[in-house]
Amino acid sequence: MNRTRPGDTADGTPALTAALQRLDAALDPREYATTLTTSPGRASLAVTSRHAAIGDVIWADNRAFYWSWGEWIAPLSDPATAARLITVVLRAVPQPAHD
Repeated sequence: MNRTRPGDTADGTPALTAALQRLDAALDPREYATTLTTSPGRASLAVTSRHAAIGDVIWADNRAFYWSWGEWIAPLSDPATAARLITVVLRAVPQPAHD
């Protein structure tokens, strides 16, 4: 059996790259460092919080954006919603002040 995972395509790399670039543009660059990686048949966007030691690699297929573990984030047609959800998960939570 030939298994694929989000981000794997035979010929859709330019479309996936464009979708991930739209997602990248929707993320606040003051809050997140991003790295777009492409190779034949694959594309992904590494997103890392600038304020917390947390990040993930976001994949896309012809339908949606996905977390690295394969969970659906949002439709490919809605990078703004995907960016909001990524922000919720990866945001730095302020710690209470200690006296």
